[in-house]
This record gives sequence, structure tokens and C-alpha cells, in this order.
Amino acid sequence: MRGFFVLLAVLLPLASSADSSLPFMKDLVGDTELPRPWGLSIDFYTMDQDYDVQNLKFELPEGFPPLVVDDPSLLEVTNDVMHFDIKGDVWLLPFLNVFGLVGKVDTDTVVDFSKANIIGLPFSKLPVSFDGTVYGGGFTLVYGTERWFTSATTTYTKSSISGDFKSTVDSISVQPRIGLIRDNWVFWAGGMYLDVDEHHSGVFDVPGIGEVDFAIDLITRDNWNYTAGIGHYFGDRANLSFEIGFGERTHTLFNFNVRF
Repeated sequence: MRGFFVLLAVLLPLASSADSSLPFMKDLVGDTELPRPWGLSIDFYTMDQDYDVQNLKFELPEGFPPLVVDDPSLLEVTNDVMHFDIKGDVWLLPFLNVFGLVGKVDTDTVVDFSKANIIGLPFSKLPVSFDGTVYGGGFTLVYGTERWFTSATTTYTKSSISGDFKSTVDSISVQPRIGLIRDNWVFWAGGMYLDVDEHHSGVFDVPGIGEVDFAIDLITRDNWNYTAGIGHYFGDRANLSFEIGFGERTHTLFNFNVRF
């Protein structure tokens, strides 16, 4: 929660001192009503996806035969994510919104070796669980009318993680959408491109063997999935939205945004 109060300390003074100059270049849209320039959001996000193993290294204690991975593509890696963040944003231009976020992430990754022919491996699964703080930022480009819109959001995040092992997770996502506007309701469909680099290393104890050093690099197996969502505007001060992702990767995204 410390990051939340830091974000508030930065955003609120800026918003209170802002005048009608934001967004810049508003004359490009004439008399079109624009959103209030400053926003503060709560996001809750869950995701289930599969990974591919990019690199894998095990070092068994002396006296044990070396491990040989015949076909790393046979390794099955599942990843479950729960993510909560606070996001501050501002409309700099009528078609450009920029934002920064800080939050918490809780992840469970399981590497399943049972279908791979790995000589000398004394266990079938390697669970890696961790949680930590996630930081990030990005921008959204928007074009539309009073009845429809199209947008593309790019987000980069980096996680500061504590857990059973030494872990790092970086991600970049791009979300194109096209949608309809009906009164205070919006409906959209689109997709999400996600590229995640996840690295874990450390030591764990195997009964009968002792300490085993390992290092593994994981990448997203399916970069794209489909999305659909619905949102409701409570005047110009707040809006609520919900999105689902489906395909080889699934996700849910809940967002509540207030503007000032």
C-alpha cells in the first residue's frame, strides 16, 4: 500500500492545480465533450496461461549422474496470476492517455516433468510460488465518435518479487479494441498480445538427494488471446468495466475509475 499513497501524493496536487488546458490540442475535436483529464483506478486481474521453457539447468550433488533433457518442448508449465493495482492516468491529448501503476502480484507456476524423458530426474514437478510488488506504465491511443471507438493500450510492467527462490518477471502487453457506445454503456471486442519473461533460480531440498541448484527461463507460449468487455459510465466522474479473455490463455479484468 505504500506505493498507493505515493501515487496519491503525486497525482492529487497535480490535479488540484490543473486548469482547463488539459488535454492539450483540444481544439482538434471542436465541441466534442472530452473526459475529465485526471483519473485514478483500481484494477483486479486474474490470468491462467501456459509457458514454454527457454532454458533449464539443474545441478545435482556430486555422485549423481547429470540430467539430460531430450526434448524441452515436452515440459508442461502452467501459470496462475492474481494481480491488484492502483493506476493514475491523465489525458495529455484528446487521443492520448498515459498512466502509471503500482500494485501487488501473487503467482503460482508449476513445471511438470512427467511427460519429458529426463534421465536422472528424481522428481516430477517443480512448484514455484511468489508474490511481490509490480510497477509499470503505458499509454492508450483512442479514436472514435459518440457511437463507436477504437483503441490500443500498451503496458509495461516489472515485478519486485519475494518468494521461495530468486525470481524476476517482466511483461509487455498490447490491447487493441473496437467498441460501441450506447447511452452510458460501452461494449467492445478485441485481443491482447502478451510477452512475459520469467526467470527463477535457487536451491531446493530433495529427500534422499540433498540440495539441488536450478535455474529456469520461461516465456509465454501463446502471445495472443481474444477479449470482450462491457463498461458503464456514472456521469463524467466514474466508470466501471469488466473484461474477459479467452482462447489458449484466459483472463479477467475488473476496473473502477474515478475522474477529476
